Amino acid sequence: MRSLSLNSLLLAATALLASCAIVPPAPRTVSVSEARLAQMIGSQFPFNSEMLEVLDVNVSAPRITLDPVNNRINTSFDLGVSGQGLIGLLTTKTYQGAMDLSYGLRFEPSDYTVRMTDVRVSRFSVEGAPEVLKRPIEKLGAPLAKKLLKDYALYKLQPEDLQATEGWMYKPASFRIEPTGLSITLDPVARQ
Repeated sequence: MRSLSLNSLLLAATALLASCAIVPPAPRTVSVSEARLAQMIGSQFPFNSEMLEVLDVNVSAPRITLDPVNNRINTSFDLGVSGQGLIGLLTTKTYQGAMDLSYGLRFEPSDYTVRMTDVRVSRFSVEGAPEVLKRPIEKLGAPLAKKLLKDYALYKLQPEDLQATEGWMYKPASFRIEPTGLSITLDPVARQ
């Protein structure tokens, strides 16, 4: 009888130790300050693009503001627009303008990047261009910018951000725009 209770006690202790071994680590948070976000976004500009093979567009000087209420980042850019091809023969002038947009964030697991999602262009304007150029540029500019910036990579999580205890790793669960920057919550998942 005594050996039966000792065996039961040993089995219970083993079960307790085994259950402790599978307890996942706690979720953790990676914080990216507003200044660091601005630096990361700014390092990718100036950016030159071609609009329908008729215009050269230079996008530069990104300025960000955080929108914690809507969990979005607002970014303003300076534009330089000049003609190319036939339009370039008609005018050699570069026109200045501006673009304002906002976007949410999503995680791309294939390369561990945080990317723009749900890009909304609220302003795309070019100053001083003749009306024959200005209207088409402004009409086409916003949809093309939205298409160009969809899924644009802003931040790459480092391997050490995703490491956890043996048998576990982290994956991004949520992104939260805070008044001071970006907060990425990482949830533990069992290694496959």
